Amino acid sequence: MSKVLRRNRRLLFRSYLTLAGGLLVVASVLDLGFGRLQSREQPDVDRWLEASVELIEARLKDMPAAQREAAALAIGEQLGVGVQLLRRDDVFLNDVAGHRLAPLVDEAGNTSYLHDAEPLDAIIRLGPIAEPEESLLLSFVPPLFYLSILVVVGLWLRPLLNDVNLISTAAQRFAADYREPLAIAERTTELQPLARNLDEMASRLSGVLRSQKELIAALSHEMRTPLARLRFAIAVSSDNADRELEGRLAGMNNDLQEIDDLIASMLSYARLDHPEIEMHRQDVPARPWLWRIVKKSQSEGYQVDICVDDSIDAVGMDPRLMELALSNLLFNAMKYARRRVRCSLGCKANSFVLSVEDDGPGIPVNSREEVFRAFARLDDSRNRDTGGSGLGLAVVARVAALHGGLARADSSPELGGAFFSVVWPAQVGGPH
Repeated sequence: MSKVLRRNRRLLFRSYLTLAGGLLVVASVLDLGFGRLQSREQPDVDRWLEASVELIEARLKDMPAAQREAAALAIGEQLGVGVQLLRRDDVFLNDVAGHRLAPLVDEAGNTSYLHDAEPLDAIIRLGPIAEPEESLLLSFVPPLFYLSILVVVGLWLRPLLNDVNLISTAAQRFAADYREPLAIAERTTELQPLARNLDEMASRLSGVLRSQKELIAALSHEMRTPLARLRFAIAVSSDNADRELEGRLAGMNNDLQEIDDLIASMLSYARLDHPEIEMHRQDVPARPWLWRIVKKSQSEGYQVDICVDDSIDAVGMDPRLMELALSNLLFNAMKYARRRVRCSLGCKANSFVLSVEDDGPGIPVNSREEVFRAFARLDDSRNRDTGGSGLGLAVVARVAALHGGLARADSSPELGGAFFSVVWPAQVGGPH
């Protein structure tokens, strides 16, 4: 599972817990509050029983003693509750604080209420009254209510999660290859307006990027032809030129070389930023590879020290791309170094580290990220008349990214100048 999907699932889980938990808390508080209000508004059972007994006592009081028992049975039939007169000598009543009725529970769990009717010289028994049976379905209503909240919230969030996953996956594919359109509007449900806007934005952005890259490639190739003619014309003119003119032609030739280098850098950067670029990672012998690149890039007048970690025999990389990055780092170091340059290859925390440092003026702290952007130029002492297109370090950063690593700029603790490093994971052919 990709990081995007895991992040979206965590988002869904947090949203689900927040919504469902919040609704459950609100429902529980409302349930408790309504329960208390309902209990206050319900009639007091004891008051109803006392009133019923007082009415029975009043009706029997005016009757002859011989007719009272039969009348009590008749009243019970009318009320639907048994009414019986008991002799006071047969019943012993305990005083119940605050109540005029004494409850009597039989073996079946039914409750009768006894009232001492002094005017009748008898005990009125009202009941037995069966306890109301609890409905099994009614007992399941609260759990079903809370469960329905969880289900409804889950059903509401599920299409949102599907849309977020679809949009995130499509955006990830578009970031890897700008030529692949999103086309997600028809496959989304809840977030269809957002998906439609993203489709339109991706389509326009893809067109702009295509046009830009095609323009750069076309200009770079087309400029090579007039440059070649100018070089040939300068070479022909130098044969019959005096010393002054020959110096001017040499300056023009240097300017043409600078333009040619710029074109080469632009082509290299455009190729590295193309979605179809393929990585050919392999195990490369560390020392021979590093010595060959350094010797090929070294300029006269500079001392280049080479240091390879003894624990490394082979390095897992694309040798062609990494050679391009190292050549740009060495060229950059020799432009700004006073005399010394150091090139190192080591391994740290299961990652390869290729570094180049110099004894030049160094790079300000606030510019160490900016130097890896395309066409970035510094305004301080490192930007003296040394030429350069501002693409060399951008190429280095791109090569590092293709290897799954990073390019970093720092200050050299020993040489005092700039310290550039490329760090990438040792996934293939790790350190031996």
